[in-house]
Amino acid sequence: MIIAIGYYVISFLVSLISPFWGLVGFVCSLLLRFQDHFPQITAMKPFTLLLLGMILSCMINYKSLSKANWLQDKLLLFLFAISIIGLLLLAPGTLINEAYLFLCSLSLYYFASRILKTPQQFVILFLCMAASICYIGYIAIEDIAINGDKSIYIDQRSGRWQGLGYYKNSNEFGQLMITTIPFLIAILLVSKNILLKLFTFSMMALMVFIMIKCASRTVIITLALMIIGSFMLRGKGRLFKKMAIGGGIAGLMLVSLSFMPGHIQERMGTVLDANEDASFQGRTRSWGYGLDMLSWYPLTGVGKNQWQEYHGLAPHNSYIQIMAELGIFGIWIFLWLLMRSYSQTLIIFSNQSNSPPEESLNEVFSDTLNNTAANQDYHDSNLALAEKEIENSDGDCEKQQFIDNYSKTITIAILVTFSAWLFYIFLGNQGYSVWTYFYIGLCAAVKNYLPESITEKEVPLFSNENQV
Repeated sequence: MIIAIGYYVISFLVSLISPFWGLVGFVCSLLLRFQDHFPQITAMKPFTLLLLGMILSCMINYKSLSKANWLQDKLLLFLFAISIIGLLLLAPGTLINEAYLFLCSLSLYYFASRILKTPQQFVILFLCMAASICYIGYIAIEDIAINGDKSIYIDQRSGRWQGLGYYKNSNEFGQLMITTIPFLIAILLVSKNILLKLFTFSMMALMVFIMIKCASRTVIITLALMIIGSFMLRGKGRLFKKMAIGGGIAGLMLVSLSFMPGHIQERMGTVLDANEDASFQGRTRSWGYGLDMLSWYPLTGVGKNQWQEYHGLAPHNSYIQIMAELGIFGIWIFLWLLMRSYSQTLIIFSNQSNSPPEESLNEVFSDTLNNTAANQDYHDSNLALAEKEIENSDGDCEKQQFIDNYSKTITIAILVTFSAWLFYIFLGNQGYSVWTYFYIGLCAAVKNYLPESITEKEVPLFSNENQV
């Protein structure tokens, strides 16, 4: 427990000096959740402490934050206003608590979008996140090795692995294990550093092993989509070629499923027989109740987080939950937020974004570790190398900017991570989770390091340019 307390105190102090490293400490604390292991720590309000540290850090270091403009800022404020109105009308007694919880989630969006300004900051952040997740996984493996089937990390009803506290659910624990996989894949693809590759591969192996032990069908499918998406989007050529690559990888993964333990194969087999699956039928009934709630209060919804007051079962679908609780306008703005986030990441597939010569990931990563202050300079130097002067036919000189391979690879990892999370919450209850708005913030932060001339011309979500 002393280590946990020290972690929070040091993270708070570091955040006052460096917003980036403060964000790393803050995000990793949300993963580690020491309070689930040591309930006594809750007395010191660790989340509130680190949140305060980040707010003070942003105030002290305001000049170093990104000054870009995002439509997401306004959309999130509208979403917050809609939630306040609904609660005032239907559940005023919960207004203060629900407003605070929503603001905490929105703060993650603000920190991510303003602080993350270079691709290598994303890499460092997700490597630290991966290390934190592996630490949690190692503790689970150690406890199971000592206590066997009686371990608190094993669900005694199903025999599946689980976590503690917030993660005391096989689905949530399994999802935690695959959170950083797209970024680890990106490192394996781009890095030329053998040691870094081995370290990354070892973390992935541990995460996938525990994920399989959790035996979550949703998480296994999510991981498959992560892997397919990472290679499809990175592949060159038009849409047909990308689909062929994805299809080939999907085929290999189906073959690998035949080597999985028997109980995993049985669980995955039930996916194709939804009509006989009691769990899926319970979810669809819950979705029906959500549509009923919308019909009762179409404009305001029943109020943020008031689902349980109207229906005993969990929503099991974040989109249905938001629609039922925030009404038509709430779900419309939420979906607009998601589409806006996609449009900002899909810009890397624009015809304008041809890549200049590749830059080694380990060189960038080494430079960052040697001098964290240089993070702010990387963006400018990277763009300077990526600019070329092209002579027009009339002799005028036009500046054209390119997205380097490193930045494109990191952006693909962001896009895949975001997409996988949206798929996962389709069957979960994380619509207001800090992670939903953290990932929206990651997509917004792409604008901080991509060339300005490209981000000014965002690619529409269904543009033909996305098929390049």
